[in-house]
Amino acid sequence: MEGIRSPVHDIVNSLWRSLQALGATIKPRDAERWGFAIHAALSAAGREFHNHDHVIEILADAGPIESVAALYHDAVYIQVDHGPPRAMQQELAGLFDIAVGTYGGWRIRTEASTQTPEVLQIFGRKVGDVLTPSTGLNELASAMVAWRHLHGVLTHDQIVSIVAAIEQTIPFRPAPAEQLHARLTTMLGESHSPAAIATIVKCAVRVGNLDVANFASPSAAEFLENTWKLLPESNPSLHFPMVYSVVDYRIALHRMEEFLSQLDPTRVFHGWQDEPKPDDLARLHASARTNLRIAVDYLRAKLFAIAFIEAIAEATGGDVPLDYFMGGIKSLLRPQIRRIESFFPAHAVPTKLSPVGELLIHGRAAESSFDIAPSPVAGFLYATLGEEQMQRGFLIARDMWANRIRPREFLRVFAPSAAAIARAASNLLDTRTSELQALATELHAN
Repeated sequence: MEGIRSPVHDIVNSLWRSLQALGATIKPRDAERWGFAIHAALSAAGREFHNHDHVIEILADAGPIESVAALYHDAVYIQVDHGPPRAMQQELAGLFDIAVGTYGGWRIRTEASTQTPEVLQIFGRKVGDVLTPSTGLNELASAMVAWRHLHGVLTHDQIVSIVAAIEQTIPFRPAPAEQLHARLTTMLGESHSPAAIATIVKCAVRVGNLDVANFASPSAAEFLENTWKLLPESNPSLHFPMVYSVVDYRIALHRMEEFLSQLDPTRVFHGWQDEPKPDDLARLHASARTNLRIAVDYLRAKLFAIAFIEAIAEATGGDVPLDYFMGGIKSLLRPQIRRIESFFPAHAVPTKLSPVGELLIHGRAAESSFDIAPSPVAGFLYATLGEEQMQRGFLIARDMWANRIRPREFLRVFAPSAAAIARAASNLLDTRTSELQALATELHAN
């Protein structure tokens, strides 16, 4: 009987088949042990994007070397897992020290130069270097695990190719393939031809591009679905959807908006020689540019909406859990839960929506663990104010967050919309009903 396999089956079987395809002599129990360790690492609490689903997506278009690299490349994710995976602590024991006084920094110990020397060479790292998650710590540690599992099982060139491919998954760098090629030439140049080294680099570039394939998604809704999965990984407060506050949510969105607005699309996808072909690389860059533009506009519209909620909360008593203000997320246990959008005044939704309007009103491709797919408050503002005014309003909201204007000043700029939201919230926040109604009346008279 055919059926979908569980992730642990997919991971163990992919590792087993890939190693066999590479000619490795390996015991089935070793493949199980390593596959179970990878699965355990990818299943850790808090992983919403960098999990087994992401790895399995890469495997669909990968050859044996690429598959093994994909399986290991996200094994270690220090900032989400709060340290190395329990299933891989033995492999990493003694290779790093936590650098005192360096937030999130890990220092490479002398033992790494004797136990995984070529991993350090491929990554361009040396004993004493301090790495953080944003400078390749996770990828280096993941490659060290792969090396210690597979050294002696695969040929030297095969494991060098796997480590090089993991190195290329360090994202958003200028010319990473050129840097990798230079290091490999220094390391292998006397024993390998230029063509052989180029083959390793091309394989690594393929894996690096597969890792960020989401940026070239033909659907902005799907791109944003995956972007939303990244938010809890870098904002632990969002792990508790009924608890995180309005300000917690705004800070998480603002971090993502600042990052994506500054990201150069040519640093997302990379090429080396004819991998990928120039026309294909140009299409990848164009798709990334389009998705980034839509994502930034969407995030700014969301932030404009959350600015109303934050300002209204501040003006009536202070920050609250977002769930308290919005009315909660529907569930099987609470399918008819009261939500703020039920109390908005009647308004017409434009018949022709921009890409951002589609996302705000109809939602991302799927709901996340901490947020619903549509954006009720932002959708209301889109319908009543329009997208251009929302984008201009975001700049005014930034003045509020920088304390250049007070919350009430922000609300007065958009008084009719702010009054409608405050009045709607008065139906949900029983402890602030009088303050919310008074604020709505004040703004209505403005």
